[in-house]
Amino acid sequence: MQTTTAPKPTIMSWLQLRPEFHRVIRRLKVVELASKVLALRPLHRRLPAGTQYRVRYGESLLMADEIFKRQVYRDPFRDRMVRSFVDLGSNVGYFTCYAIDRTGRDVVGLSVDANPKMAAETKWHIEQSGRPRVRGEWAVVGFPLDVEQAPFFLNPSNISGSATVLNPNIPAKGAQEEITVPTIDLNKAWTEHAGDLPVDVLKVDVEGFELKVLATIPALLERTNTVVLEWHKWITDRAPVDAILAKAGLQFVHVVTEDPHCGVAFYARPTPL
Repeated sequence: MQTTTAPKPTIMSWLQLRPEFHRVIRRLKVVELASKVLALRPLHRRLPAGTQYRVRYGESLLMADEIFKRQVYRDPFRDRMVRSFVDLGSNVGYFTCYAIDRTGRDVVGLSVDANPKMAAETKWHIEQSGRPRVRGEWAVVGFPLDVEQAPFFLNPSNISGSATVLNPNIPAKGAQEEITVPTIDLNKAWTEHAGDLPVDVLKVDVEGFELKVLATIPALLERTNTVVLEWHKWITDRAPVDAILAKAGLQFVHVVTEDPHCGVAFYARPTPL
């Protein structure tokens, strides 16, 4: 098993684990107020290679800290030539921005999110990047191919959602809203977009729906070189995730980061496609 230095914790990552922090946030409506201010005056930032991103939602600050400062998804880009990526659960598109910034102008990418606002924000970031071969999709993954639409639950405060239940160990910031979202045949969508090109990096952050998603994309996993995945402990252990990916030839490498609620793990194919 390969070892690596875990991303250093930050004040934001520490606060994120504190239930009392979430209670205060909810009581004072901090996220809602911050989002109203940011909607009027978004923060604009650039990554090391010049990729632009913006912050229009309060809790996007936590996500930017995780992806850009702590770099919890950096492993697939270390000592590897990355030509392509798939971002499942793109949210506002920060991993998509990170992947674009770490690769060349010809990178091929597909980013998917079931929250219509988040899918739109991801598309904005893609357009700003000037990468014609990166595409954003509003869709939900993890359902059988004969299902054309499926329910999805929006969490109003943390700009995320899931096709399953929220973490019961973190105080909710509001009631969920159920919407109906078109499903996507991910392997077909990738083939139509990228042809025979393998997926060099598959990032998965689907808020507890990871086993369902992995079970419905075996063909895509067979053509994937690395996976960086967040598993959510209130739904599943990491062991069944390891088993599904091992069956596709993707070996567990190491845990990148882990806390009482979830963890990020890195997987790689011994011999890249």
